[in-house]
Amino acid sequence: MSFEEDKRTRQGGRTRRTVLVGLLLTVLLVGLYLYRHEIVLALIFGRGVDVEWARDVQRDNSTGHESAHGVIATGNGFSVVGQTNSRQHGVEHAWVLRFDKAPPPRWERTHAGNGKLGAASRAIASMQGGGLVVAGTEYVTGGGFQEWLLALSPAGDVLWERTPGREGVNGLDAVVVLEDGSIVAGGRQDREGWVVRMDSRGDMLWEVKLPRLERVNALVALPAQRVAVLGVTETSTVGLGVSRLLLLESDGRATVETRLPTDGRGELEALALLPDGGLVATGSLSRPDSMDWSFWVICMNARGEPRWEYVSELLRMDAGSALTVLPDGGVAVVGFWWKDLFKDDREAKVWRFSADGRLLWQRSYGGDKDDSGSGIARLEDGSLVVVGTTMSKGAGKTDLWTFGLSPEGELLWEETFGAP
Repeated sequence: MSFEEDKRTRQGGRTRRTVLVGLLLTVLLVGLYLYRHEIVLALIFGRGVDVEWARDVQRDNSTGHESAHGVIATGNGFSVVGQTNSRQHGVEHAWVLRFDKAPPPRWERTHAGNGKLGAASRAIASMQGGGLVVAGTEYVTGGGFQEWLLALSPAGDVLWERTPGREGVNGLDAVVVLEDGSIVAGGRQDREGWVVRMDSRGDMLWEVKLPRLERVNALVALPAQRVAVLGVTETSTVGLGVSRLLLLESDGRATVETRLPTDGRGELEALALLPDGGLVATGSLSRPDSMDWSFWVICMNARGEPRWEYVSELLRMDAGSALTVLPDGGVAVVGFWWKDLFKDDREAKVWRFSADGRLLWQRSYGGDKDDSGSGIARLEDGSLVVVGTTMSKGAGKTDLWTFGLSPEGELLWEETFGAP
């Protein structure tokens, strides 16, 4: 599975019927990025594609699509990383918005990459001094992709921009900042997991390939400049792959590796550090000899050995995308649940767990169309902020969506950002 196919799959079904951007050549070259499922079926089963229809699809959807990919608490507010194709015809822009406790944003910035051919943002982290670092993918001449990092000042000004890897079907999906201010980013290079460490000025310190992984999904900064790496391998187009947790020393050497789950198959999308040094992750799980998947949360000690896990009894109905750790060791998870599997119809969903794994509450949010959650953070005042993508609200075909919740899950406010 290519990096762009993988990115589309991990974003779930929120754009499968409506987000139809890019040229037909892009469809052939980079795995049908953001294109409608009719085109996919035509290519897979050999049916002819009506070129005029494809052009109409591309034209109708070349603008009006916005989405959020992640959120972090920053100061007394929060910062969101997302995507927009409404700023320049035919060009995808990474989108960063910085808020106080609620909308409107204090500032927002869009970036098309070094070459200005387009960029896709996937992850965000806080730098020392209040700046931000964004990780993702830059589009390059010839239809390829390259790893991309962008550093911003607290006011949103560009400090530096780097493409630390090489051209291909490559990109970054995770980024963290270590105690010394250095930056570690991870993703995929040449069909293998790849991690790079750079200093605060953007100069490379080391890079390492992780052939035991096909891609890196999440990173967590640990004491002594170590890093926990969560990735996936044995991926399939018809079922889940297998997750692996690796611990990297400060020089990039892998010292511990844990298979997750120990039995069956599962893909974990997000990872966080607990107050006691343990780890918690969320995603989807398939039991042995089953193709069905369930919502999955697993809590582990510092070496990746399970303490507790929660697996939903609802098959193929919900999945976790991101999580945030609470001061008492509890966890809030965001993802989605399917209202109708056959109509690409979902709602965003938030689950809250106690420190010992008890489900305290679960709530759904959204409207009568497809909506999903992709990021969650706890703010200084104890409230939660969720980001995602909505078709039920806003001005565009898909809009970046953010809303605030009380600790008990009550909706405090919500806002959308997008263009017609």
